[in-house]
Amino acid sequence: MFYAWDIKLIKGLSEATRQKSVLKLEKGTITKFELVFPSGCCGLVFVHINQALHQVFPKNPGDQLTGNGSTIVSTDEYELKEPPLELEFYGWNTDEIYDHTITVRIQLVPAKEILHRVVGEVMRLTKLKRPT
Repeated sequence: MFYAWDIKLIKGLSEATRQKSVLKLEKGTITKFELVFPSGCCGLVFVHINQALHQVFPKNPGDQLTGNGSTIVSTDEYELKEPPLELEFYGWNTDEIYDHTITVRIQLVPAKEILHRVVGEVMRLTKLKRPT
């Protein structure tokens, strides 16, 4: 499944006055995460993604992502097992003149699909190893 959000960050914010948006997902494993900073952000927009109290993108707590005309991509897997099945987007825009819209894209393999893949692979391997 593919999810996408455009999140408008209003001008003149700081980390203390950051915006929060809830990204609702379903049970499964995130296999790809993209964060798009359009041209004009000029390193003035900052973002991190949490699940509850734990920062997950970027992984190092207390750090944030920023950019200008760039897309940050992570293929690290992150499993969503227990409710709430959501991530929190935290962002702030220190630009005093312009608002900026950041795009978040997430590729998620649903838990039921992972189970089907595992069962299928076990069946395939079992057939390969069976004596004839």
